[in-house]
Amino acid sequence: MGNTSSKKESDNVYTNEELRFLETAYRNASGGALEKLTSDRLVEAWSQTIERSLAEATAQYLFIPTKPGQPCINIPLKKFGEPYYIMERGSIEMKMQMMLSSLQCSPNDSLSSKQLEQYIHSIIKSYVHLESTLKGSNIKDWQELGFITTERSLCSFAKGLMRSLSKDLEHTLHNEALERWLHVTPQFLQLWREVFVQLYTRHGGSKRTIIKEMEISILPQLCDAPHNSHYRPIIELPHVLYINAQLPREMRHKWRFLFSSKIHGESFSTMLGKMIDKGPTLFFIEDEDQYIFGGYAPESWALKPQFTGNDTSLLYTLSPAMRCFTSTGYNDHYQYLNLNQQTMPNGLGMGGQFEFWGLWLDCMFGEGQSVESCTTYADYVQLSKRKQFKIRNLEVWAVGDLPVKDDDEGGSDDQKRSVLDTNLEDRAMLEIAGKQMHSDGLREPGMDD
Repeated sequence: MGNTSSKKESDNVYTNEELRFLETAYRNASGGALEKLTSDRLVEAWSQTIERSLAEATAQYLFIPTKPGQPCINIPLKKFGEPYYIMERGSIEMKMQMMLSSLQCSPNDSLSSKQLEQYIHSIIKSYVHLESTLKGSNIKDWQELGFITTERSLCSFAKGLMRSLSKDLEHTLHNEALERWLHVTPQFLQLWREVFVQLYTRHGGSKRTIIKEMEISILPQLCDAPHNSHYRPIIELPHVLYINAQLPREMRHKWRFLFSSKIHGESFSTMLGKMIDKGPTLFFIEDEDQYIFGGYAPESWALKPQFTGNDTSLLYTLSPAMRCFTSTGYNDHYQYLNLNQQTMPNGLGMGGQFEFWGLWLDCMFGEGQSVESCTTYADYVQLSKRKQFKIRNLEVWAVGDLPVKDDDEGGSDDQKRSVLDTNLEDRAMLEIAGKQMHSDGLREPGMDD
């Protein structure tokens, strides 16, 4: 039949392992080796694994009539495996043509932004479903902690991925614009690839699990999860996926929970005690207008009267819209954390300048600021609904591995650490209260930073 007749011509395209699971997937979709693979059968088989709209769109691509007016009723193995091949080895142009054909657009037709948004939505939703049913996937830990996926966050994620395109979603996209967008949106390419690779390998009975590289770059491992019945996440799974892709690659594999105002209380000193010296951090803030926003600080926080950080710093909004703002390079005002200063701001800031912050959290926990313009970050818009906002909920997560401090030879971390550093929360509380740390200069030799 179709799968047998095309085996020889497929030999130089796929590995032996790929041929095995493609043939198995073909037989499973067609109902057996002696049956023909029809579009309806393929859609019914694949709709058990991915979104039905995505299954229908892919069948549209696979069953393109070879002659006008003559519907394609059967496809050979090589054609059946094309989406897999294109996702694994195809060029951007091949991927674009597959998308256009899937959405019933001829090479000369323009794709509407709405069509693209719906296609992206189906890819994201299919990815979440595939991960949710994949043994050993990180997604289960997130879901058990209460991270959900709603239509609202899915739609916002899809629009966030399209933000580099025209802001008007009714506009049509010429092929040049679509190809350019694919080149500059690697996160969509990664999700797209993972969906189709998992689709074919699962239906082919392959024991292939997630490629480790792909797992790291898409969904992080959840570490140090809070064991508290009062914990309710501020964000949802699509937010995690969106933000994780904006981080430096070496930071995408792991998120470590540090602080929640719902668990630890509305305390600036407690927050500092949980996050100082913990490596790069993410802030998620929900204000009283139910806007959700935050920032990525690429360096460990430390109390200093100067700005720190580097140009991988980010600010972002997550609700009502997903947007990410990267460094302009205009200034280096990425991270500021200071307390007990009469002539300088006391609190935590990211971007902008004193009194005009991209993101500001006052040391008297509960109030913050996000101004209308911020030269530190490109294409910046005010994060909160109001310039001066009130915090309803706040979380801090560290990303990547816990940093290891350089110590002198001999002795463990606990042995080398001064008693002055053992309770950062108490230290921060004293700073906020304006109590001078008189013993700061009395560290044991070799313990200065």
